[in-house]
Amino acid sequence: MAITYKANCWDARRCGRGPDSPEPCPAALDVTSTGINAGMNAGRICWTVPGTGCDGGLHGDFADKQEMCLRCPFFQRVRDEEGLRFRFVHLADEVRDFDGLHARIARFESLMGVHDQLHATFNLDSVIAEITKQARLLTQAQRSLVLLLRGSPPRLHGEFMLRGRKQRVDIPLDTASAVGSAALNNRAVNIREAYSATHDEGSAPFNQGFDAACDCHTDSLLVVPVRDSESRVLGVITAVNSAKGFFSDDDQWFMERYAVEAGLAVEKARLLEDAVAAGRMASISESLAGLSHLLKDVAHALIGTSYIIRRAIERDRMQDVRAAWEILDRHVKRLADLCKDVLTYDPERPDEMCPGDVNETVADAVSLLQGEARTRAIQLEAHLDPAMSQCRHSKRGIYRCIVNLVVNALDACPPSGGRVIVSTESRDGHAVITVSDNGRGMDAETRERMLQPFKTGDKRRGSGIGLPTVVDIVERHGARLSIDSTPGGGSAFSIFLSLNG
Repeated sequence: MAITYKANCWDARRCGRGPDSPEPCPAALDVTSTGINAGMNAGRICWTVPGTGCDGGLHGDFADKQEMCLRCPFFQRVRDEEGLRFRFVHLADEVRDFDGLHARIARFESLMGVHDQLHATFNLDSVIAEITKQARLLTQAQRSLVLLLRGSPPRLHGEFMLRGRKQRVDIPLDTASAVGSAALNNRAVNIREAYSATHDEGSAPFNQGFDAACDCHTDSLLVVPVRDSESRVLGVITAVNSAKGFFSDDDQWFMERYAVEAGLAVEKARLLEDAVAAGRMASISESLAGLSHLLKDVAHALIGTSYIIRRAIERDRMQDVRAAWEILDRHVKRLADLCKDVLTYDPERPDEMCPGDVNETVADAVSLLQGEARTRAIQLEAHLDPAMSQCRHSKRGIYRCIVNLVVNALDACPPSGGRVIVSTESRDGHAVITVSDNGRGMDAETRERMLQPFKTGDKRRGSGIGLPTVVDIVERHGARLSIDSTPGGGSAFSIFLSLNG
């Protein structure tokens, strides 16, 4: 019997962002909510879905948009049409008392924060670590494991820590195991009693050989497929041994919702890794472009000071020779350091972290680009906090971050009246480095695109891997990068380095 769906939000609002549109709304993609309030996907419970785009704006989770949603005519319509059957949230099935409701709300709030947590991380290993942590918390499981498809023919690979030892997992993509079956059939598997459960024909079995190989014991097991943006299976998330003895239907619902965010985060991290691996020649090109700035400034300085020294010798003005020689000597040292860095550069070598003066690192980077700023008639200023204490950091890494951010800021400035400010300050236990400009600014979509390799806010300039490089360096420092930008209002990029690291 065919399912009859009532009018969904995209039908009623006529936004053109239904599941078959080129740019579907997140509510149109939420297959885990199909059937709720007689809707397709989350078409009639859209108020619970983060990132929806009603009225042309991008909205956050329900806590951010509740006032707007509760006034929405479509929300009122669904409530009136469903009457006693109306479902405000998807999580009421197993709530029996106040404590259960409180726990469910806490889990729901945690789930809503998953998007920002996962999508602020770009390294694949870090993404997987965050996924397993959140999956374990969401389901109150003893442990969680992410298995990703790799190789040809594809197999499920992953690793986890057990009693202080790293266990590697390699499982075939077939129906001989619950995880293989979940990935192969693109369907969740929930086993409540792994060793005593009987399995009907066609159901997913629990492979006891896994426990034997890893020296562990599985009582209950929940396996949910992880898919990319085109619904292709990337692997699975597993939760093992529930604190209450089994994984409920709500646990499965949470994991299926979470798997959507996890899949997008894994896809983004993989694309970044692939782009970095495939783009090493492009990275060399970017490095050469950066070197050209430095070499041009050094060359100008050498030519200028050489001319001053020559004229001073002709006029027998030794005080001018001495003054010019100090400038010349400083730039010769910069050139020598540059040659040494180029000859010894290894992109795989970890940056050396040591206590140092952040102001000095920032000042050196700003000095490098002063000539370029003058050429473009842009005012480049450094406002350095004299009270800034020393901070453990990689001078080379942070120097490169500042150069990339300042170059981006110069590119964003208007043809006249451009201004870029690089500032430092000590704030809440952090050394904060901010590069701000009065340029064209960015909307949310442009900010997201700029964090992706080979994408740039200005199609005329750059290779588009500068900002992801900054993110990578910042993450290796255990720091964070914040972006504050609005269209027409300029941009500010801030790096927060711990003063206690």
